[in-house]
Amino acid sequence: MKKAIPIIVLLAIIGAGVFAFAYMRNPNRAACVRIGELCGGKDGTKAQLDQCTDQVEQWRKVAGDAPVDKGIACVDGAKTCGEAMGCVAGAGISGFQKVVDDFLKGFGKATQ
Repeated sequence: MKKAIPIIVLLAIIGAGVFAFAYMRNPNRAACVRIGELCGGKDGTKAQLDQCTDQVEQWRKVAGDAPVDKGIACVDGAKTCGEAMGCVAGAGISGFQKVVDDFLKGFGKATQ
């Protein structure tokens, strides 16, 4: 859960300017920009956008592809900031559930 909170907060405050990024095809980057657009953070810097994208990639490594991909698809279709934040929170909880399941599996192996 400690890893999910900074990601949610970071995604919520990241804004991207109205720049024409040729590399916007990256779905992680596109989700960060979309949240910035919906939540009024259009004055974000490229460094913040890169940091947000890196955080999404890190969460993907921890939680797996499925929760992150579902969250990104949800953010892409969101119409309000609140809806986008709900997408991020849902993806975070879904990913956290996988982390807990993996933890319990490892714990069970170690205690047998």
